This record gives sequence, structure tokens and C-alpha cells, in this order.
Amino acid sequence: MFIFNRTTTLNRNRLMEATMASVEVAGLVTRITGVGVNVFATLFGDTGNTLSWSCRADTQAALGEMTAKLNGNEEYLAWALANSEMYESAVTDQLSAVISSTMTAEPKRYYTVLTAQAAAGKWADAVAFGVRAQQLVADKTGLATGFMTGVYGPYGTVGWLTGADTMADLDTLWSLQMGDADYHALVADAGPLFIETSGNTRLIEKLN
Repeated sequence: MFIFNRTTTLNRNRLMEATMASVEVAGLVTRITGVGVNVFATLFGDTGNTLSWSCRADTQAALGEMTAKLNGNEEYLAWALANSEMYESAVTDQLSAVISSTMTAEPKRYYTVLTAQAAAGKWADAVAFGVRAQQLVADKTGLATGFMTGVYGPYGTVGWLTGADTMADLDTLWSLQMGDADYHALVADAGPLFIETSGNTRLIEKLN
């Protein structure tokens, strides 16, 4: 399975309008393509006006078909032209391949997103570590988790998702990170596998 994300920044002077428009177009794209599109706003770890559209696909070919439907749809093209002022930046597209997961079919309300970049010569070990880390967090917390590798962009990029229905679930994850000896031992193993300072963590919330 692949996860596609298209990220942009909303017009800060029209934040509510831009948010509503972003949810609106997600519904439009879902209707045109038959693919469920979710909208995620950044709560912590990035600029407050950062927003992403996300969908899942079995193949890259399926994503290509989705894009072709949109590019040939007059309603979608008209929406894009009419709403360009709602956004401050060009979009950034990211495609990730899910390697291991306990994610549910229906997306969760919250996700912690942890990304890092494998060190030179450590790709295979970093992926093996990523699977092990995903499984440990899933087993210890019971939360929906996923480990992904970047298909395009900076080589060696990997990421972990942890889904939560409530902020209380996020506290469960935090307690694991702060107090679990197995988790601490796992983190110690990560040191030589990833480029120093490449790690980044953020929290996103589903809006639709």
C-alpha cells in the first residue's frame, strides 16, 4: 500500500475560509475519483497554517489514474482556479510505501508523524529497525501504527505513524516513550542508523 500526501500552507489572512475550502475540495476529489481523501491540519511540530490532503492507493498506477481523472475534470479545474488565493505556497507531494502496519481502514483523528533519514550504507538496517520499532509501539500501546519508506525525494527517508482517537491515547504513547525500558533500548539502537538531526516529529489532526 502507498500513502500519498499533498502539503501546502494556508493563507494566514483567510485561515478559516482556506480550511473550509480545503475540506470542500477533498470531498470533490473523492466524488470525482472514487478515492477517499482526508484533510489533516498540523497541531504541533510545524507552522500552524500547514495542511495536507492524504489518500491511500494499492499501486502507483492507481494514483496515475486518479490524477488523470482530475486533470480532465472541468469542475475540479474550475475549483483550483477559483481558490488559488487561499494558499500561500506551492504544494509539496510525497509518496510513501507502507512496509509494516497495524493501521485501520478508517483513518484515526490524530497521528504522530516521526520522520528520519538513513545514514549512508545503513538503508537495510534502518528499514529493519523501522519495522521493529513499529511493532514494539503497536504491541506496547495497542495503537494503530505504521512504518513507511519514502518512494521519492531525499534518499533514505523513512517514517512512522501512530494513530490515536483521543488525546488520552497520545498520553499513552508519551508514557511509553518516557518510561519504558524496552523502548529506551530500541532508541539507543537507532543512533548509528540515521543521519544526525534528521529526525522530526509532528502531530496532525483529521478535519473531515
